[in-house]
Amino acid sequence: MRFLLALVTLMMASVSTAEGQEVPVAIESWSLERMSRMGEAIAAQDRAAIAAGERLRRNFNDEDPPGLVGWIAIAEGETQRVRFLAAPNGELQAGWDVVVTRNRAGPVTVPTDPSLTAEERAQYAARRTAAANVGAERCGRYNIFALRDPDGEDWLVWLLANANDLRTVPIDGHFRFRISSDGSTVIRRDRLSTHCALHPRSPNTIQMTLMSPGGTPPSEALVYVSIMHGFPIAVENSPTTFVVIDGADVTEVTPRNDRRRRRR
Repeated sequence: MRFLLALVTLMMASVSTAEGQEVPVAIESWSLERMSRMGEAIAAQDRAAIAAGERLRRNFNDEDPPGLVGWIAIAEGETQRVRFLAAPNGELQAGWDVVVTRNRAGPVTVPTDPSLTAEERAQYAARRTAAANVGAERCGRYNIFALRDPDGEDWLVWLLANANDLRTVPIDGHFRFRISSDGSTVIRRDRLSTHCALHPRSPNTIQMTLMSPGGTPPSEALVYVSIMHGFPIAVENSPTTFVVIDGADVTEVTPRNDRRRRRR
């Protein structure tokens, strides 16, 4: 299989000194298992949101319903309930629900009780808090996803750069936020790449070389990209280690002893 080589930047944030020089700041370190698991969860939420959004718009003559202000997604076993929100008289509430099972959207329903639970309000607040704190480093439009940290009480919120068209793939420009459990406060903000870039889509596999001193691993954003765009990504993240991402399967290869470890 031929590879199209694309050089990408160090997956680290950066801050500026008084002299204007940028100093790298390491992102929150995750294991490959966690990276894989969270990338898969983001993709599942995105697919559910896409399917539910298409079903909702069909019910309103291919337009957004009047009063729509946003959405949240609640995982319920093998299904996801995508809840589209409205704010009549300034009070946030559920407007329409769509249950998605295996990427297939059910009918649009209007909840008999439109009030939101504390968990639903916190998820929506976390999304808004993250979106309000991207800062000047933003890269165009973003898709926003929020999940409870499976290992804690915080929210993890991603702002993932959106492609301008179907001919490009948004490899760079992504952000990860850690937000307080009530959704109101930014605890940590990680810029997952140092610049904005769209890469041309190719019929071939994309191989990316990540020059990352110290072996900083790639992020869950690349797992998401691999799943949603349907190609594997090979990342060089140290002189001796490659990470190959093929959907949610992440393989670490150490050429020194040709040891391969598949992470899920």
